[in-house]
Amino acid sequence: MIEWIHHRPPRSCNETEIRVAERLKGLADSPYSWTVIWGYYYKDAVGTQREGDFLILGPAGGVLVLEVKHSLPRHFPETGRWEGAGGDDPLQQLHAEWQGVIRGIEAKGHPPFVEKALCVPAAVAPGGVETFQGIPRRWLVTGNDLENWIATWLRIFGNHARATVDPLQKRAVLAAFGQGSLPEEKRAFTDHTEELFKRQFESRFVLLDQLSDNRQILVRGGTGTGKTWHALEQAFRYAGQGGSHRVLFLTYNKALTAQLRRIVALRKLDQGEVVVRGWEGLFFELCTLAGDPMAAPPSGSRTETVRRFYEIDLPRRVLEISRDPSLRTAWPTFDALVVDEGQDHDTSWPVEIEAGPCESGGWWHIYQHLLSDGRSAPASVFYDVAQRPPFRAAERFDAAALAAVWSQPCHVRLQPAVRYTRPLWQFFRDHSSPATAAMIEALGHGDHLPEGPEPIIHTLPAGADACALVESILQQWQKSGLCQPEDVLLLHAQSTIAKSPLGDRRVIHGRNLRECTEEEDGPGTIRHTSIHKAKGLDAKAVILIGLPPHRELSGDYDHYSWFMAVSRARQLLAVVETPIPQSGA
Repeated sequence: MIEWIHHRPPRSCNETEIRVAERLKGLADSPYSWTVIWGYYYKDAVGTQREGDFLILGPAGGVLVLEVKHSLPRHFPETGRWEGAGGDDPLQQLHAEWQGVIRGIEAKGHPPFVEKALCVPAAVAPGGVETFQGIPRRWLVTGNDLENWIATWLRIFGNHARATVDPLQKRAVLAAFGQGSLPEEKRAFTDHTEELFKRQFESRFVLLDQLSDNRQILVRGGTGTGKTWHALEQAFRYAGQGGSHRVLFLTYNKALTAQLRRIVALRKLDQGEVVVRGWEGLFFELCTLAGDPMAAPPSGSRTETVRRFYEIDLPRRVLEISRDPSLRTAWPTFDALVVDEGQDHDTSWPVEIEAGPCESGGWWHIYQHLLSDGRSAPASVFYDVAQRPPFRAAERFDAAALAAVWSQPCHVRLQPAVRYTRPLWQFFRDHSSPATAAMIEALGHGDHLPEGPEPIIHTLPAGADACALVESILQQWQKSGLCQPEDVLLLHAQSTIAKSPLGDRRVIHGRNLRECTEEEDGPGTIRHTSIHKAKGLDAKAVILIGLPPHRELSGDYDHYSWFMAVSRARQLLAVVETPIPQSGA
């Protein structure tokens, strides 16, 4: 593995440095740990600040000062000058830089062994020689040396190859030349970003103030615009209106329902009540209260059977019950309604359900039976048409039909996304597809987004230990200070974790795994769920496992699922790809 520390954007570096960095990136697949500081400042013998190119901390040997040159300078002994600007001796420059680095590290204590080398990627030098064009071979790294970096590293450090850099020595190097890279500094940076996200969302709540005189509001917003947090805030505001209001907060998937219930339970309201229900649980509850309980299809049922039950059989039975006022008397009554992920709640009935002329509006017709003022009740719906899953009939949700079921709706649009770092935003844009283009375009421009770590992609080889790879990611994030394991949301492409590459695990990296649909929220646990249940969730860090590489995704639903999974991350993202086996392999 390799840890990069940049003191300037790579795009501002010269072409030769970029070429060296591209070669060093191959260390990401190395079984050893490497740290590369690209661009740093040191002081020479008289205290003048100067700039160096690369500092490399290796698994054994110590620290290498690597000064990059576009070409190999030549020395002409009759004049004593070296070719190039100024005719300065590159070895003297390298030696002065080496001494400056040693002084800087010693000032922080616990110095490791430090070596030095000129790097000329355009040159090719043979092995087995003591000098090459007047430069000692052991102080020279050429293009062919970069191709076999481990051997080059051992050659440079020689007898010091066993002098492993211990944690205290690494800390001294980072304290001297890795500004902002110490674990506590990274933690402070990512924690500040989390606080920044929170402040940005809360600053947008002024929109709810401006719309407070509207009876109903329909809020459209793309991924990362804060729909769920606006919905929660609106629910709390409704609860405090009119003395003591009961507010029905409706969601679509179980994982989000469980999360919101935990959040609502922690909020101490002075008056009123917010009741969080998933649509599925609500419909089951309404049947039971009417004395006609329904049972979900048994586990293992065919996909077609399950889909028919939830899209036709269950909604039809609730509609039939709603026609009998005597059966509805047992149903709960609410003063206001808030719906998150509104695009997943059908605005029309399938052809298999015979609805009367006064029963238009699909599921919303049922919801209004639960409101004391029906279609005139206070209501706020947060939705994004682009996020409706491809496997669900697109024609059964229509924003115009949603507006038609209410007495006086107001339309609002949230923009742009504020929940992501700029590297994540760029990663989404770089992996666009026809199925996700609308959602990615809705993210807006990324200039306003904060900085953060680059997403990482790992390929899981056939037969490899997926748990070991995930644990290495968790360990690296924790060790570097970027996040704690409990900050991570683990998403798998399969229906259960037992069917995923991780297998039937209960503990990873010393933390208990907890399915997001569980109501209890134990301390120090790592949340996990299927990507198909993750809509509406988000986390500081996400690890996605079980999907093939993006280029190998086949249908619209696969692309939709991929985007819905990776877009759950706010700052840190690791994608563990599982390539599709080749036929005949």
